[in-house]
Parts: sequence; C-alpha cells; structure tokens
Amino acid sequence: MEIRPVTENEIPDCLEVIHNSYETEAKAFGITEMNYPKHPCFMKLDDLILKCDWGYTLYAAFEGEKIVACFALSERSNGAYMLHLFSVLPKYRYKGVGAKCLEYAKATVVQNGGKALYAGMAHQSVSLRSWYEKNGFMQYETVRRIGKPFELSIMSWNGQST
Repeated sequence: MEIRPVTENEIPDCLEVIHNSYETEAKAFGITEMNYPKHPCFMKLDDLILKCDWGYTLYAAFEGEKIVACFALSERSNGAYMLHLFSVLPKYRYKGVGAKCLEYAKATVVQNGGKALYAGMAHQSVSLRSWYEKNGFMQYETVRRIGKPFELSIMSWNGQST
C-alpha cells in the first residue's frame, strides 16, 4: 500500500471515498442532509477543493491504482495540526489500513516540526474513540457545536512516537 499526497485529478476519487466512508456514521447517528447538511457524506466537490485551497493537504492510501482511504491535515498555531476527513472504505476497515494512514499522518506532523495532532469525531462513537486511544491519542475535550446533531470528541496526540 502506498500513502502519498493526492494530485488535483485524484480529488474526485477521494471525495467518493469520503462519501462511502462517512455514510456509515450518517446511518448510525441518523444524520441526513436536512439535519446536518455539512456532514462529510454530503460534501460537494467544490467544497473539498476549496478546503484544499484554504490549507488542507489531502493524502490517500492506494491499493494498486485504487484509493481505499484518505485524510487531510491542516496546520494550526503553535505546532499543532488537525486531522480532517479521515476516511477508510468499509471493505478495508479492520485490516490495518486506518492505522497505517494514522501513522503516516503522525510522521508527517513530526517531519514538519509539529508538536501535536488533533482529531475530531462523534463522541458517541465509543469504538472509534477507543481505536484512537489504541493508536496513541488521548481525550482532549468534548464540545457541542451548533449545527452538529452530536457531541464532538476531540482527541490529541502529543507528537511522541507510539
């Protein structure tokens, strides 16, 4: 499996992976385009391109020529980075693809001089929070954001090898 930054031509393929990956969460939490139109499973291509223009660096994991996972990183202040749109196609879950992507993201943060990596997810997703903890993250905070039909759990990784 190869993990690397995506080219502009690969952004539509990443969007398809994001839609398919986040559809699981949408179904689990009753998310619809009516109650949360900004959920990643409803994202439009123009919105993803705009996020990349505004500072997201989009990465993908390839099995051969096929994108099976993707994620974005953005730099914040004081050496902090944020992990966005972390997506693994359902068929590739529980096979180590997500862990490899997360390790790549952490290595990229360290390589760029970063000191921390933050990731947000539905707080109610206990299994996902546990997975992040297993991969070196700790619970940082839980917040309620306007427009989100669930609490947001922010996990943090402190830039140390795991």
